[in-house]
Amino acid sequence: MSTLGWVFAALCGVFLLLSAIGFALWGRDRRRLRRLTEQTQQFLMTGEHLHYSTDDDAFAPLQNALCDLEDRVLLEQSHMVEALRRNAALISDISHQLKTPLAGIRLYCEMAESGETIYRQKQLRLVEKMERLISGLLRLEKLRSDAYVMHFAPHDMANLLREVVRELYPLFPEKRICVTGSCMLRCDGAWLSEAVGNLVKNACEHTAPDGQVMVRCEKSERAVLLQIEDDGGGVEAKELPLLFYRFHRTENASPDSAGLGMAIAKAIVEKHHGTIGAENGERGLRVTICLPVLEGTEKI
Repeated sequence: MSTLGWVFAALCGVFLLLSAIGFALWGRDRRRLRRLTEQTQQFLMTGEHLHYSTDDDAFAPLQNALCDLEDRVLLEQSHMVEALRRNAALISDISHQLKTPLAGIRLYCEMAESGETIYRQKQLRLVEKMERLISGLLRLEKLRSDAYVMHFAPHDMANLLREVVRELYPLFPEKRICVTGSCMLRCDGAWLSEAVGNLVKNACEHTAPDGQVMVRCEKSERAVLLQIEDDGGGVEAKELPLLFYRFHRTENASPDSAGLGMAIAKAIVEKHHGTIGAENGERGLRVTICLPVLEGTEKI
């Protein structure tokens, strides 16, 4: 073989060697990147923290930057929890301070010697409204700050929904409230009943005296859908994003409404790791709750 041939063969050998080394490094980098991705996903799911890297390679700054980001996320979470705790404590203190004078006002109204008057009745109604408002606001803020423990257990949703409707019948005897569908769901039965009850009550208040409210239950492999739909004509499109804000009241809301029922329902659904939304259907407002199928511990 000529000298040129030997040189060409040597160059081919060097190229093949460098290619093999490049592929090996590329494969190692891909594995390192995949491992970092998996560890980041693990942090998002379980909170397990990455470790800082002391290696002298191109991936060390990336890993350390991810560690810094995780530290900031955890710090912001702790600040948020503390802020919610302080907010709940403030609401609790305010509620306590308001309850005492309200109790006195109610007592004096009931003890009034002038007898039954229209003014006295109005005073008592206002006191009752303020008591409901304080109680609902305190309940909402405690939910948002994790002051309550959710007790998860399997529940037959058909039975749960029928019991909710049964308790509302005395308030709306002329309404047609229909429950369809059946499935099992792991949830806190008492809290979820309150959320659904708030939504069904809201639907009843926004329909005609002989109106209809449909409550549906449907289960897929990963989620349970609950729908509450009425035939009251729905709400204006601009109001849909505001329905679950506290103190928001639609134009045709009941004068006694405090505007907290749907906000409390949203907080309860979120504590079940679910989502809630509203839209205008063919005949009225449709509220949809999506709850994941949970397996695991009794308390979350």
